[in-house]
Amino acid sequence: MLKKISTKKLLIGGCVLLVGALFLYVLCIVHKEEKGVLKVISERVDLQIKDFHYTEVGDPDLVWEINADTARYIRKDDITLFENVEIKLVFSNGGIYTITGEKGSLHTDTKDVDIYGNVVAVSNSGYRFETDRLYYTHSNREVHTKDTVEMTRPGTDVKGVGMILSLKDRKATLLSNVSAVIKKK
Repeated sequence: MLKKISTKKLLIGGCVLLVGALFLYVLCIVHKEEKGVLKVISERVDLQIKDFHYTEVGDPDLVWEINADTARYIRKDDITLFENVEIKLVFSNGGIYTITGEKGSLHTDTKDVDIYGNVVAVSNSGYRFETDRLYYTHSNREVHTKDTVEMTRPGTDVKGVGMILSLKDRKATLLSNVSAVIKKK
């Protein structure tokens, strides 16, 4: 009878060890699969933020804010992609431009910005620009496009193809096919 109890204990102990080893094996496989899934995700998007807000305050003459429904940062490309983006440029003299678009991108290394899809820029002094795509080049502080631009302000409507807006000089230039309608007050 003593041998039967020992055999039962040995058999039960062996089963417990077998179940424990099987459990550890399964745990290791699941853990390896999770690492693989995380690695695939991190190669595409490193960070995604909903209701994104960013303020750039490095320039004493210009502060700009970015708001977006969604921002996705991709480290390997040094780029942040936006959906339903709004960029506000606040100048030290009190001038404010608000630019909106369906999508946009910020190159985090150069601070260059691209906004596209029903782009509208409005100033607090009554100017309004509409185009399909706008680029901001940080190195020379210019907003530019090759697309059709419609500019309006009270009493004046101007349309053209291509535009350069110098933020340093606060001067807008339409490049070609310019037409204007000036209304008398």
